[in-house]
Amino acid sequence: MEMKKISVVAIILLFIGVAVAPGINTSIVKASQEDDLIEVTSQACGIQGFGDTTVKLTREQYQNLEEYLVEFRARLNQTTTREEAIPIFKDAVVELDKYGLLPKGMNVERAQRLVVGNLKSTNIVHKMYTSDNSSCGNLFCLIAAESTTCRVARPLISVFRSVLHKITANPNPLFAVVFVVAFVLYFYDFYFIWMQKNFGAASWINFLNLLTFGEEDLPPFGPGYGASPSTGWIFTAGLNGIKTIDGSFWGHIQFPVMAFAWKCYTGAFGSTGIKLLVDSGGWDNSFFLGTAIFVNVDDFQPPW
Repeated sequence: MEMKKISVVAIILLFIGVAVAPGINTSIVKASQEDDLIEVTSQACGIQGFGDTTVKLTREQYQNLEEYLVEFRARLNQTTTREEAIPIFKDAVVELDKYGLLPKGMNVERAQRLVVGNLKSTNIVHKMYTSDNSSCGNLFCLIAAESTTCRVARPLISVFRSVLHKITANPNPLFAVVFVVAFVLYFYDFYFIWMQKNFGAASWINFLNLLTFGEEDLPPFGPGYGASPSTGWIFTAGLNGIKTIDGSFWGHIQFPVMAFAWKCYTGAFGSTGIKLLVDSGGWDNSFFLGTAIFVNVDDFQPPW
């Protein structure tokens, strides 16, 4: 009798085990698949009315996207003029759309107009502009970049940040009102920096964006990393022909962007386009596709 009871209990436990086991395995698989996803955020820069789009790609999808970007860069390196690069930029928009990586509310045609732009230089500009000796200096150009620590900033907020750093050392009471305004905008912007993981803050003037490459801690608030360049590559095609740089580089436009704990080095002024931000753990990696009025980037840290 006792043996029958033991057998019955054993059979019941066996059925319970069989019933529960599939659920446990399913949970493990789901968790494993979730951990294997890579989050990519697409942002519209230099234009209002389009929200951010965040997509979770599988490892395979992300690898395919990376392979396309390698091919994209190889095609750009074969060009000799801005006109030859334009259809390659437009094709890139079509490819991003396949992954759902266009900014929210933006279709392919609108995105293509954004990344190609309508930058036209006049004869006066041609006569006034002289080529510089920087590794990557260009004017009225298409720009594509894939790098670490590529930030987006707006000039208005950046000016107020710089003003704040200067007037905190000035006891003159006449600067009190300016100090309060700068202080509010400074931390208002820092909140969005923290939340959005980039320096494209909440500015009321959403044009003439800046792109920064390379950054340095601002004591005493910096995380202690010191100065670090951006790493990756930049391609430009404009008034100065085709100019590129790869490896480690810094922005060399003498308008550093001040954040709460960092000083970022401006490398492009008047930029519009689409930025992809990849969050794969550790340092964020960015891809930018668009235009810029002025680009100046080199492989050494500027003195300012």
